[in-house]
Amino acid sequence: MKKRRYPLAMVLVMMLLMLSACSSKNNTNDTNNAASSEPAASNGADASTDTPDASAGSDNGELPRDPITLKVFIGGTDDNKGVWNTSIAKEIQKKFGITLDFITGDDVKEKTLIAGGDLPDVITTGGSVSALVDSLIQGGQVIPLDDLIAKYGQNITKNTPQALDIMKATASNNTGKVYFLPVRVNKAASTPTPLLTALAGFYTRWDLYKAIGAPAMSNEDDFLKVNKEMQDKFPKTKDGKKTYAFSAWAADPFPYIISYPFSMGYNNWTADTSISATTGDVVDNYLDKDGVFWNGIKFFNKAYRMGLFDPEGFTQKIDQYIAKLNNGQVFNSAASFWTGGNDLIANTGNDNAELQQLPGPFPGYMALYAKDAPGGNLLGPARAITKANKYPERTMELFNYLSGDEGGRLLFTGVKGVDWDVVDGKPQLIGKMANPSDPGYNDYVKSVGVTTLNKLSNLHEAWTAEDGYPLDLKLVINPATITKAEKELAQQNGAELYPGQVYDKLVKDGKAVTDSKYFAYTAFVKQLSEPSQQVFVKADQYFLANVAKYIMAKDDAAFDAAKNKAVDDFVAMGVDKAYAEFHQLIDDAKKFAKDNNLE
Repeated sequence: MKKRRYPLAMVLVMMLLMLSACSSKNNTNDTNNAASSEPAASNGADASTDTPDASAGSDNGELPRDPITLKVFIGGTDDNKGVWNTSIAKEIQKKFGITLDFITGDDVKEKTLIAGGDLPDVITTGGSVSALVDSLIQGGQVIPLDDLIAKYGQNITKNTPQALDIMKATASNNTGKVYFLPVRVNKAASTPTPLLTALAGFYTRWDLYKAIGAPAMSNEDDFLKVNKEMQDKFPKTKDGKKTYAFSAWAADPFPYIISYPFSMGYNNWTADTSISATTGDVVDNYLDKDGVFWNGIKFFNKAYRMGLFDPEGFTQKIDQYIAKLNNGQVFNSAASFWTGGNDLIANTGNDNAELQQLPGPFPGYMALYAKDAPGGNLLGPARAITKANKYPERTMELFNYLSGDEGGRLLFTGVKGVDWDVVDGKPQLIGKMANPSDPGYNDYVKSVGVTTLNKLSNLHEAWTAEDGYPLDLKLVINPATITKAEKELAQQNGAELYPGQVYDKLVKDGKAVTDSKYFAYTAFVKQLSEPSQQVFVKADQYFLANVAKYIMAKDDAAFDAAKNKAVDDFVAMGVDKAYAEFHQLIDDAKKFAKDNNLE
């Protein structure tokens, strides 16, 4: 789930910032894989002080396997910080001699590193860092990848050729070279099957919803009333903490560009816009007073006025937000990768305590099917090898491995023979990975490290490998691992086994929408001018600095006044002109796609 300055394919993740771990239903903490502070092979200075890779220019292309360490800025929380010491990390060390040392933090931290010239070996274009691609190229801070891909990137070339062409056209400073590799490239199945659940929106405590009688809902006001009833009935957690239906976290627009827009059938897109999943129409978030973005802020304002919005949501960190979901303090999460998992069950004592997207109040069930995404997430985020990297060949070799069937399966599912294997001719989960209901499952998944490295692979976890199964075998529906809450939600709403079947029927009956259509033009929207990029950076800063004023407005009149002032202030800082430039780029991209038969 991305918030970027530049064009990218519609989101199916994360994250943000974190948003990467959306494949496992009980993986509340799976995005926060622990990393050891002790290096496994060499210290972090290796990648910046050793001599360049000795194999550069070798005739046979074989690379050495002596131990090296690569420093990688991956963003996200400090739970991933430091030398990676998971099961997957050990497999990578054995196969390539590479130890990965992760640098975490937000885009402000990354931009500070870039501005100071303190470059790691690999950077990812998280958040507003995507606005710096031209300057990174112009300043020689990232290197062209074409020759490296030709020599060491066979999987990348085979599986993601269109993504490379798109990056040449849109993220090369008009050089026609590849500097950035996107993530989450995917291809749709010929006969799509609904996934376990949708990706993002409002995920609500199923056990509490049942406890108030599971009333039917048909609109957002019904949804607010249901949450009020739940909060009134369960005002405190077992250990006496005050509960709230909704919360958020500071310094990130994610809660406001994801939950409500996705629930209404929109994806967040580049340049502070939202894009309709059904029509491809683009809404200007900050200026469209009746658009899905401001309607979402109004929704949270109504929730606040009903006493349902956690006031700490304006100041707390994302880790605190997730902890509140896990301990039962907050009743709604923003995405399917925060379901509470075993932690919520343990903390509440309810075996059906799980955050699920409730059918009825909203029409959007996004990312319900694996769909075509030939450009992946484009710059949201993409990877680049920096000039500080002394081992570009070995880095590309790792990228390539993780972008193929073998490495992709390792990355998203775990170690063959331990976490999965071919059983009766089919790849299947085995061992602890096959038992998500086990109390130690979350800790085990952290120790394996699945999903942490999705920013280092070109491929989506739903990518179909040559064996006919997704890289992430956890996406394969296994009746034995469906949770009690999932089955109850499904059967209460006329389906057999899991929530995705409910949403699938709603979509097929014309009562709901999902983003199964790929809009080709989105891949060909060129970069905004530097002044417009900076305008949107300032607009984001302004919004985040003032969001509490909008949500805490005392009544409709006060909310409208605050919104109107915000729009006036956005216009004063030139946001209207920046949007006009972006829409011209959209028109140009649509014409390009049509003229080249790419629609």
